[in-house]
Amino acid sequence: MTLSVISPEKFDLVAAPSEHGVCDWTVGDIIAKEQENGQQFGSFHRNWLLKRAPNSVREYQRLGSIFSGLKMADASFSAVEGQASAIPTSATAVTATATETQLWVPAIWTPIPANSTRAGKVFKIAFGGVFTSTATQGVLTWTPRYGVSATVATNPTLGASNATAPAASLTTQAWYGEFYATIRALGLAAAGGTITGNGMVVTQGAAAATGTLYVMGGTVAAAFDNTAISGLIMNLTISVASQSYTCQWVTPVHSI
Repeated sequence: MTLSVISPEKFDLVAAPSEHGVCDWTVGDIIAKEQENGQQFGSFHRNWLLKRAPNSVREYQRLGSIFSGLKMADASFSAVEGQASAIPTSATAVTATATETQLWVPAIWTPIPANSTRAGKVFKIAFGGVFTSTATQGVLTWTPRYGVSATVATNPTLGASNATAPAASLTTQAWYGEFYATIRALGLAAAGGTITGNGMVVTQGAAAATGTLYVMGGTVAAAFDNTAISGLIMNLTISVASQSYTCQWVTPVHSI
C-alpha cells in the first residue's frame, strides 16, 4: 500500500483508506507510529521539529554541518544533593562546654547521597543563626566535617577554625557561615576518597559594622566511603558555659 502524507498540521485526522486504495496519513500519524515502535525521535519527528525550529537554531544546525569539528564547551550547573529544602525551624542551640557539637542534624538537612561524588565535584552549604554571650564569653572553634554520623569524631575533619573570643555581653545577635568542599579523588576502593575545602564564619561584633571572623579548612581528609551516604556539617566548640549559639537555617548541599 502506498502512503500519501498530507498537511502536518492536521493531527486530528484518522488514517482511513481512500477510494483509490491509498491510505491518507498525517505526519502526526507517522510520528505516532514511530514512537509506538520505539523511535522517540524518528526521522519524520526530527524533520517536523527542525522545520519549526527558530531561525537561530536552524542557523546553528547549518553551521554545525559546515564546521563539524566544533564541540560545545562543558557547562556547569548547580544542583541540590539529598535534601531538597532548607531546615524549616531553628535547630537545637549549642551550649555545651568544651564539647564539639553539631549545629544541626546532617543526616536530615545536609546529606549527600551515596555514589554521587566524583573527582572535581564541588559542594557548598551556607548557614546562619543567632547567639548570646556573657561577659566571660570564652573562645569559639568551628569545625567542618564530612559525614552524617551523630558520633562527631567519626566524621572526617576538614580543618578547624582559629580559636578566637567573640564579642562579649551580646544578646540574640547574628552569625553567618559558608563552606565549600571539593572532591579530589575517589580511589579504587570504596573508602578511597579524598576531600578538602575552606570556609568561614563571622559573628556580630561589639559595635555596629564590626564582627569576629573565623576561617577554617585546608585539611585533606582521606578514606571517605563514596558508596555510603555522607554529608557536610559544621560543629562548634565553646570553651566556657552559659553561651548559646543557635542555627536558624541551613541550605541543602549544592553541587556546583
